[in-house]
Amino acid sequence: MESRARFIRSFVWLALAMSVFFVGEFLVEWWHAGSPGMDKVSWAAKNNAKLVDVLSPMARAYNNVLAMLIATIGLAIPLTANMHTPKLIDMFLRDRTNQIMLGLIAFGAAHVLWAAWLVGPDFAPIWTVRLAVFGAMVGWAALIPYFFYVVRFLDPSTILTRLTDDTLRAVNGVLNDTLAVEKAQAIVHERMHQTGTIILKSIDRADRSVALEGIWGCKVLLESYGALKPRLPPAWFHVDRRDFIGASQEALSIINDEQNWFELRVMTQMYLAYQNALAKSTDAIPAISDATRVVASQAAARGDTQAFIIAQRFFHNYLREAIKRKDVHALYDLFYQYRQLGAELCDKPDLLRELGKRFHGYAEQASGAGITFATQIAGFDLGWLTLEAAKHQSPAAGELLTEVLSFSHGNPQQPLTLLVKAKFILGAGLLECGHRPEAQRVADDLRELPAALIGVICQELVNQNQRAFWEVTDRQVNFEWLSPEHRAFLPLFAALATAQA
Repeated sequence: MESRARFIRSFVWLALAMSVFFVGEFLVEWWHAGSPGMDKVSWAAKNNAKLVDVLSPMARAYNNVLAMLIATIGLAIPLTANMHTPKLIDMFLRDRTNQIMLGLIAFGAAHVLWAAWLVGPDFAPIWTVRLAVFGAMVGWAALIPYFFYVVRFLDPSTILTRLTDDTLRAVNGVLNDTLAVEKAQAIVHERMHQTGTIILKSIDRADRSVALEGIWGCKVLLESYGALKPRLPPAWFHVDRRDFIGASQEALSIINDEQNWFELRVMTQMYLAYQNALAKSTDAIPAISDATRVVASQAAARGDTQAFIIAQRFFHNYLREAIKRKDVHALYDLFYQYRQLGAELCDKPDLLRELGKRFHGYAEQASGAGITFATQIAGFDLGWLTLEAAKHQSPAAGELLTEVLSFSHGNPQQPLTLLVKAKFILGAGLLECGHRPEAQRVADDLRELPAALIGVICQELVNQNQRAFWEVTDRQVNFEWLSPEHRAFLPLFAALATAQA
């Protein structure tokens, strides 16, 4: 780990610097004294009490150091555990560096007392004393790097990294036959619960950077797991009720059949964070939706359909929660990420068709909940996705177009203007791509509108030269802005929409 490597580097450099200084100091004094022999610089044969005089302050120093370490750890670890996860104490005690350092200091303190006790009237345990002195030097050289190590250990970013590493280590243990499947599964469940707790507590405290790191860490974990998944044994994919308490027997059966319990466990933490973020930290919502899109896209790219499906289901959960709370900002972001996901599936028409249906379904739910603006946003996004599918010659383009046209743009005399513009932009784009029959379908859908209104809408779109929206938004691009090349086809489409059947 990075923090452990820093500790080792710091310790080595500090120990080297101290050694060079102390040896240099001795050589200078020795040279000034006329280069005396060892019998002149040693107290071994003259005054053994001198050895006790040397060892006594060393013992006190060791005791002070040990007291400082225990006091620091005794205060810092419980306080940090209360802020992030109670399991931090267990993590600290299991860490090899902490075990070695605390053991080294305790051993050194005991060894100095032992060396002092060994000194007799005519007995000088020179090598024991030397070991005590050099051991003390090593301990002091490691002290400052170790304090930095402890501070970095308590950093929530480091804790999240450790949890991720522990999870992947458990998976690799199953692959290498060094860890039983059940034990590895228990480790994964525990580590993911800890990760979720840290994210939730970070959101509660408005610690946005930690929350975002935790969310993105879940994405990285699923990415790494995806590369290992094909090599895992069948037993790994089987879970029981104790792993998913509260799940029905039917739900467990589905999880085992689809072999996606790991993805479900990880993404559940993201979903809980999303629910919390809706009320307390809206800037975490784009991170969650973006991470979910990346997870789904990577699963589709590697052919893991079940992992894609579970990621898509969580997308649907996000949409439903946003509709329940009537959170337009969340829907604005989710629809954007959903359309971006669809654009990455143009070579997978079955997945794209399913996505188009759900896109339309949740837009209709938003409309039913009175969030009309969200429905119009969905019209723009599904229209954009339909155009992308047409450009890539996707077999699903026709079904997507049907979904767009099934959006009701309202009363012909008082239509939903933004939704009309979305269809207008789609129709002009289809003309630009050479898909005239499809553009004619869009024109037929708008033909009930007054010709004057179509002319006004066409002119507004032609005159819209401001690419950036006049307020700061996540997307920033103005919905109604079109490239000059696309804009040139607007009058042609207007003529189609106003032509007599």
